[in-house]
Amino acid sequence: MDEVRLRDRGLTEIPPEVWGKRGLRCLDVGRNRLAQVPAELAGLTALEELYLDGNRLERMPPVGAMPGLRVLDLSVNRLAALPGGLGGLGRLRYLYAADLRLAGLPEEIGGLAGLLYLNVNGNGLAELPRQVGRLGALRELRAMRNALTGVPEEIGGLAGLRELHLEGNQITGLPGTVGALAELRVLNLRWNHLDAVPGGVRGLRALRHLDLRANDLRVLPGWVADLPSLDKLDLRWNARLRLEPGLVGDLEARGCVVYA
Repeated sequence: MDEVRLRDRGLTEIPPEVWGKRGLRCLDVGRNRLAQVPAELAGLTALEELYLDGNRLERMPPVGAMPGLRVLDLSVNRLAALPGGLGGLGRLRYLYAADLRLAGLPEEIGGLAGLLYLNVNGNGLAELPRQVGRLGALRELRAMRNALTGVPEEIGGLAGLRELHLEGNQITGLPGTVGALAELRVLNLRWNHLDAVPGGVRGLRALRHLDLRANDLRVLPGWVADLPSLDKLDLRWNARLRLEPGLVGDLEARGCVVYA
């Protein structure tokens, strides 16, 4: 048997017999009452999927001894830091670290060369480390409901990024390098502090959905109508925004749905 699934069992500790299963590939102990994970976790060197979400964890042992790990779910715990050894997980594809107590992300996160999906929603992040720009395989980045005022210029290195979700932060602008995100389809900037559409957005030729709700926009630049792939633009709840009827008409005439 290469998996153990004990989700939602009311467990306060992981059964000791689990640590003897050296060939274990999947361990799911999510939605229990675990306050800690013992150091024996490092012995599960064949592990590919680890689900610890929805517990009461305040600390984690290092995870670097599990080089084949592909999925790591730590969401909805009490962790103030991600586990050590994270940067050595070159095969990790999905990292869920939402609704923790993170004040920052470690620089070693840049070592996750194969990462496709990163979710750090609902933490206390004031910034993203510039090493995030080294996540060349990343397809979706979710950093909603934090305290971000911007993103690093290095984000332009995410050549394959398709979705960027930054809703519910304190963002006042984005670097011009955002325009290098050639594959970006979805840009969610809802509930931030923008008073203008970031200029880098102009270069997003693949962008389909632009969400600018609940900011402080004053003007919609004419170049928005030139975004060739845009099919949904949401501008609601920008109280001071003044729209030119001709611009909105041009967008709607080519099939773009505009909410204003």
